[in-house]
Amino acid sequence: MSVSDKAAAALEGLGLTQTEIRSYAALLERGTMTASEVSRAARVPYSKVYQALESLHKKGWVDRQRIRPILYTAKPPESALEELRAQHEAESREKEKVALAELVSIYERKGEQERPDIWILRGTSEILSRVKNTVVNSRNELLIALPLGIAPYADQVAALLTAVKERGVKISILTSLVLPEESLSALSSSAEVRTRKTMFGGGVIADSKEVVLLLGGGGSGEAASSPLAIWADHPGLASFARDYFEFLWDSRETVKQQAVGPRPGGRPGQGL
Repeated sequence: MSVSDKAAAALEGLGLTQTEIRSYAALLERGTMTASEVSRAARVPYSKVYQALESLHKKGWVDRQRIRPILYTAKPPESALEELRAQHEAESREKEKVALAELVSIYERKGEQERPDIWILRGTSEILSRVKNTVVNSRNELLIALPLGIAPYADQVAALLTAVKERGVKISILTSLVLPEESLSALSSSAEVRTRKTMFGGGVIADSKEVVLLLGGGGSGEAASSPLAIWADHPGLASFARDYFEFLWDSRETVKQQAVGPRPGGRPGQGL
């Protein structure tokens, strides 16, 4: 029985030679055979058939019995392909390991030095997307300053905080005294909220290592109305931003909001 050109091309793509394909097909059709029997059935020169059968055995396509003469049996196609896939995956993982070790070494020596520490964010959509990512990726602590200018997005932030709070993240929010009552209530359900009469800018600080700082509008003319922000995962900048947040949080002008349900007092990150 011969294999169609289409199937033969597919098997070659899986790493089999023409001699191996013909030998395997003969074993599938006729059952267990010796090398000489395979040679005759597949019309493969005896000088090549033994090498082909041994290769098929290593690739997991045939079994062999260590007797004299050696007997070869084709594995079911599904089993053969599954074993081949496992071998390819193992080889691929090993190659990835070797490549990754080399590339990481290069990246650590040079790539990090060229990586920007600060990224400029332009436009409401880009800024909100980065804020959401920063909030969702937080693991321990979130410090959020919400100026009145982003009050329309307070409810979006509040919705994210509910899921974050369930993971045990401690959330502190500093916002404007004139933020709508319903927005304050929504925020208070997931965080300790304090308000100020005057807010200078805003932003998000996650785990003292990632920060988004709102800068207001940028440029002139039409561009002046487009908001700007910076994002960074630089520990120094995040630490500076955290210190400033705590300064405002503890200042006399800051008022603690009535929380939803009993809440202990404390500094940011010490309890909700």
